[in-house]
Amino acid sequence: MKYHQRDIVEVNFLFPDGVFKPHPAIIVSNDQLQEDEMGVMYLVLITSNDKINMQYSYPLTDDMIVGHSFSKPSIVKCQIIAGYVERDISRRLGSIKEEFFNEIVDKIIESIF
Repeated sequence: MKYHQRDIVEVNFLFPDGVFKPHPAIIVSNDQLQEDEMGVMYLVLITSNDKINMQYSYPLTDDMIVGHSFSKPSIVKCQIIAGYVERDISRRLGSIKEEFFNEIVDKIIESIF
């Protein structure tokens, strides 16, 4: 297994206009799911678009991240979860520190449930 929970990865994401573009995301599913379900993992998308509804988002700063920094202010879109497999990931960018990852998971739960 190459990728783990809390990793920030880049995936080809299908946008509403039908175009695929590389896009950063955080793996939120645990490693066991990936092992048990033939590599399936769940990701939340990261965006620099500041026109999104902040009620369902979590702001990222460079001090929350290990091994990477974003060139623009970035936000986790906690209401958009997508399923991917390892072959969909083009590269690993870094990871989210555990304390902030836990806050993101809480925001996902609040946003969806």
